[in-house]
Amino acid sequence: MPNTHYSTLIKTCLVLALAVMLLFQFTAAVDAKKIRFNIGFTTDQTLESPRASESWQYTEMGCAFWPVLYDQLWMMGPAPEYKALPALATRWETQDRQTWRYYLRKDAKFHDGKPVTAHDVEFTFAYLPKNVPSYDVPDLTFESVTVIDDYTIEFKLAAKHGNPYPPIYWTPILPKHIWEPYKEDFSSFPNMKAIGSGPYKLREFKSKQYVWFETNKDYWGGAPAIDEMVFKAYGGQEALNLAAKKGEVQMMGYSGIRALNLPEFKDDKNFKIIKSEGIGLIWLSFNLHKKSAIQDLNVRKAIMHGTNLDKIVDLVYQGYAKKADSFIYPEMDNYNPNLPKYDFSPEKAKQILDSAGYADKDNDGIRNDPKTGQNVVLEIIVPSDWATELKLATLMKEQLKDIGIEIALRTLDLDTYYAFIYAPTEDKWDFAIGEEEPGPNADWIWELSRSYGGGGEGWNQSYYNNPKFDELLESYLAETDMTKRKEYSFKMQQMISEDLPYAIMLRPDIIDPVRIDKWQGYVQTMGGVITWINPWTMFNIKPKK
Repeated sequence: MPNTHYSTLIKTCLVLALAVMLLFQFTAAVDAKKIRFNIGFTTDQTLESPRASESWQYTEMGCAFWPVLYDQLWMMGPAPEYKALPALATRWETQDRQTWRYYLRKDAKFHDGKPVTAHDVEFTFAYLPKNVPSYDVPDLTFESVTVIDDYTIEFKLAAKHGNPYPPIYWTPILPKHIWEPYKEDFSSFPNMKAIGSGPYKLREFKSKQYVWFETNKDYWGGAPAIDEMVFKAYGGQEALNLAAKKGEVQMMGYSGIRALNLPEFKDDKNFKIIKSEGIGLIWLSFNLHKKSAIQDLNVRKAIMHGTNLDKIVDLVYQGYAKKADSFIYPEMDNYNPNLPKYDFSPEKAKQILDSAGYADKDNDGIRNDPKTGQNVVLEIIVPSDWATELKLATLMKEQLKDIGIEIALRTLDLDTYYAFIYAPTEDKWDFAIGEEEPGPNADWIWELSRSYGGGGEGWNQSYYNNPKFDELLESYLAETDMTKRKEYSFKMQQMISEDLPYAIMLRPDIIDPVRIDKWQGYVQTMGGVITWINPWTMFNIKPKK
C-alpha cells in the first residue's frame, strides 16, 4: 500500500510531542525484565479497533495485526520456495480439486484455553465472508462446508480449484463461542480482547496509538522469543523516522520507507538497509465506461508510449523500482515474457494519434477528439495522501502534454477514491493510478478483469467487458494440469496487454531500515521483512547474544 504524504512541520511537531508523551507513559508501565520489540506505523494506516472489518486486510497495521493473533489453516512459507506450510491444518487432501478435506491439529487452543475445532472453522467460513466483503473471493465460494468430526472439515467448492496452492488462504479462524452472538453483524462486536489462537495475545489496544501484544506461552508452535511486541502509530513518516533513529522503534511496519527517506538511515551503523522485491504493482485503471477519448484503444496506447517510465523511476522512485507489464511477477513460472512493449516513444504516440484522427485543429497544443471536436482533456484521479503516486501523476501530466493530451489531475480522499474506482460506471473520471499486491498466489487478481454482469462487479476497476477473457479465466481457474494452466495464464496476460483496460507500469522496491545493534532474526522475502505473506520476521526476531 502506498505510504502517506508528509505532514506539515507544525502538525508533525504536535503529533511527535503527543507520541513522546504517550511513549513515556507507555514505557513506564512495561516490565523492564521482559524483552520488547517495537514496530512503528504511520497513523493513517492503523486500525480503528480490533473489530472485524476491511482493516483486517487492507491497512498496514491490519495486515500485520491479525497474523500474530489468529491462525489460518495453512501459511505461505518464505522466499524463494513459497511453500504451502501447515498451520492449524496439519495436512489436506483432495481427489478432484473441488472437494477439499483439512485435518486439524489437536493441540491448538484459543487464548482463553478453549480448543480450536472444526466447528470454529465451519463458523468462520459461514459468517466472515458475509460480514467482511473482502473475504468473499472465488475460492471462498462453497457448495457446502461439512464438519466430519471435531478435527476434520470438508469444503466443497463451487468450482474446481486449479491453483497449485490449496484453497482457503489468509483467513483468520475465529472462536465460535465468542463470535456466534454477533454472527449476523460482526461490526457490532468491539472484540477488545481479540481472542485468537496465534503466537501472540492482545494485552492492550489504544485506537490510533498502539497495539500491545504478549507471547502466547501455550502456542502449539512454541512461544516466540520476544515477550512483548508493540505496534505503534506515529503522525507521519517524519515522526516515524525520528522514532526509529532514536531507538524507540526497531522496525517500520509493512511498506518500509520511500527512497527519498533513505539518506537518513543508510550511513547509520545501527541500521541495515534491506532492499526486497516489491509485492505491489502500480498501474493505470482506464474507465472504459466513460464516454470520452479514453474508450479509444489508440489513445490508451498513445498514453503508454508517451509516458517515460525510466524518468519516473529515476525522479520519483530514485531508482528503487522496476518497470512492469503484467499482474504476474517475472519470477513466477506463469509469467508471459512476450507481451506487447509500450516503450517510451513520443514520435510513435503522435503517429498513433495522427492516424486515429486526433489533430490539433485550433493550434492550442491540445489535440481534438474526432468524434466531438473537443480538446482531449482526460481526468486522472489519485488519493491525496499517496505522495509518491501524486508525483508520478504530475510527471505524467507534463509528459503527455508533449503529445497533445491534456491531463486534469484530481486528488481525492481515500474513501472517495475507492468508491470511484470500484464503481467505474460512474462518469466521474477517465483513468486512475491503481495499486495492488497480487502476491505469489495471484489467481484473485484476475477478478479485476472479469466482466460486469459476469461476476466482476465490486472488483473490476475499468468496466472491462470481454466474454472471451471470462471464458479463459474460467478455464484457467478450473484447470489442474499445470502446463495447460500456464497456457491460459499467458493468454490472459496477452489479452490484457493488448486491450489495455489496465496498463501495468511499475513494481516499486521495498526498502526496510531495520535496527541491527541489538536485534537479529529478520526474514527477507518478497515485499520486505514484514508483509501479509511474510509474518516470519515477527515469529523469528530475537535479541542479539
